[in-house]
Amino acid sequence: MQEASPKPADRPPCPQCGSTRIHIHGVTHSGTPNFRCCDCRRRFVADPKKGPVPAAKKELVRQLLAERVALRAIARIAKVSRSWLQAFVNDIYQNETPWEPGPLKKN
Repeated sequence: MQEASPKPADRPPCPQCGSTRIHIHGVTHSGTPNFRCCDCRRRFVADPKKGPVPAAKKELVRQLLAERVALRAIARIAKVSRSWLQAFVNDIYQNETPWEPGPLKKN
């Protein structure tokens, strides 16, 4: 009979800090085990099916934003999630806005 959980030798190191002090932290909806690092408390999957968004796709999103395309349309065209897109746009506007708007005017 097989064990349901991986052995400590099968547990991958933490992708953030490299620690090997890893605990199983449940499973995903597809049954893949989740792990949690005891040192930095990051949760991760051993072999994720999706990776980070490539730089070419980020550049496409920047071009579509410059063309003033709607966010839902950008998400469909670039095949990214709307939540990732909104976080990316917020980061662009927060870090790359060249001017400070100043305090709000009171009516």
